[in-house]
Amino acid sequence: MTMFDEQTVERLTGLTAEQRSALGELYARLDEGLRVEVHRRQRELFKQWVAQGIGSAGRTGETGYAAFLMVLKQLWLEQSPQVLPLVREHKPYKKRLRSSLEKNYLTELVRLREEEGLSWRQLSDYFKKEFKKTVSHTYLKRIYEEHQASDQ
Repeated sequence: MTMFDEQTVERLTGLTAEQRSALGELYARLDEGLRVEVHRRQRELFKQWVAQGIGSAGRTGETGYAAFLMVLKQLWLEQSPQVLPLVREHKPYKKRLRSSLEKNYLTELVRLREEEGLSWRQLSDYFKKEFKKTVSHTYLKRIYEEHQASDQ
């Protein structure tokens, strides 16, 4: 038996060992019809990768396994994202925080700064207490100033 090249699988899928294991558990819970669909799609993806020169020479086992994992991941994303929170692709924390601040709290930030006259540190404390959002005073100031600049 040849050694398994974990790096090839990681490179092709971008999945950690923990995520790959979780996808294996998902596969075990699928009904047989879905399992057959996974293998059909795996074969198509594998053929596509070979045609594009994706994979490692002499590592068809790992390439096939990676295609299998990618199909499982896609199936999970399409059908049951709540089953495997491990694999969900998240925006980095700062991007999630920023989009949340801009979408949900920007008008409140502007109001508190302009009408209430709160300092940046007071705003930071307010956001932590009222919205359960830990945001530095400097970050709030930067978002506010960028918003003000974009309005002009």
